Amino acid sequence: MNTHTSLNGAYRRLEAIPLLGNLSVERYELGNGLQVAIVVDTANPVFTYQTWFKTGSADEPANRQGLAHLFEHMMFRKTSRREMGEFDRLVSMNGGSDLNAYTSRDQTVYHFTFPDDKLELAVDLEADRMVNLTLDEEMFETEKGAVLTEKQRGLDDPIRYMWEETYKLAYTTHNYRYSTIGETETIKSFTVRDAREFYTNFYAPNNALLIVAGNIDPARVLNTIVSSYGEIPARTPKQRAVTTEPEQTQDRAAVVHHPKATQSMLAKTWHIPNAVHADYPALAMVGKLLTSGKSAILTERMVHTSKVSQLFADVFVGRDLGTFEFFAQIAPDVSFDEIEQIFRTSTEELAHRNIDEAQLQIVKNHLLSELYHTIVTPSSLGQNLGDSFIYA
Repeated sequence: MNTHTSLNGAYRRLEAIPLLGNLSVERYELGNGLQVAIVVDTANPVFTYQTWFKTGSADEPANRQGLAHLFEHMMFRKTSRREMGEFDRLVSMNGGSDLNAYTSRDQTVYHFTFPDDKLELAVDLEADRMVNLTLDEEMFETEKGAVLTEKQRGLDDPIRYMWEETYKLAYTTHNYRYSTIGETETIKSFTVRDAREFYTNFYAPNNALLIVAGNIDPARVLNTIVSSYGEIPARTPKQRAVTTEPEQTQDRAAVVHHPKATQSMLAKTWHIPNAVHADYPALAMVGKLLTSGKSAILTERMVHTSKVSQLFADVFVGRDLGTFEFFAQIAPDVSFDEIEQIFRTSTEELAHRNIDEAQLQIVKNHLLSELYHTIVTPSSLGQNLGDSFIYA
């Protein structure tokens, strides 16, 4: 590792990683712990700027489910330097696009895309709201109302409601059991003080990664970032209270009803290790073999025979642990037991290596195609890199 001094602070080069398409990512770390990933891609005169905080719904304190997602909304309000609406206005009038954010179990991500001559503006906007966010009572109550409306829409959706109930059954102690949006009663109870504590605890430079990818000059990127972020002090984010699950020794099952459901649905989950475990690629392959493409095993046995109208099997991984998941929306004249039996038979065949080589190659081709698509645009490439950072 090499240490360099540039403008207002020091940074060190961590590593260079080759990517597809003759691209590579250069990783750096500032003196305050802020990590920076830079990818030069001159295919288009734009760049993506993404801020990844290693904080999500799983980091919420007890009885504060939904706080991370609600706080994400607040980040688009005002700072001590900029009034309400100025952030959006500056992005729009300078040709910015893809301005958005999302919260998941393990991360909160803010992103936008700019023409390649707007680097300084992008850095200034994001550095400002990392440290200067204004949190006041009126705006906080407004956003609480918006999130409560969003929560109700989710409860009105039979599939989303079913998955909320499924995760509460799958996890007994880990915060992965709660939806990212949170619980209605906890959202109602949030205070400005809760938000300020969350901001102080988790929105620190040493808990974040900046990804800048596109038609950029790496030296200019580093110097600009050091100038704007270098003097923001590091803090020590609170650690998660729970990172594991008790060993599950028996099946857990529940039947849930929803007034708007028009078809029966079946969801099944199994506990699996986290995203960096050696078995993750094999589990991802199993999901694809079962349901990806017209010739996949369960597609042929369930969809082509009109037993189900929707179907998927896939891994849902996290920083701590994850689940292998199966979902089917079942035709009216088909029983749960019949779908269970087809699924069980199919997975047993895979377990006994009864896998058609041609189908295996199809799945490999699909996975490679998905990987190649991540480098088509700077924003999708940044997404892939950010996930790697969060789960590492």
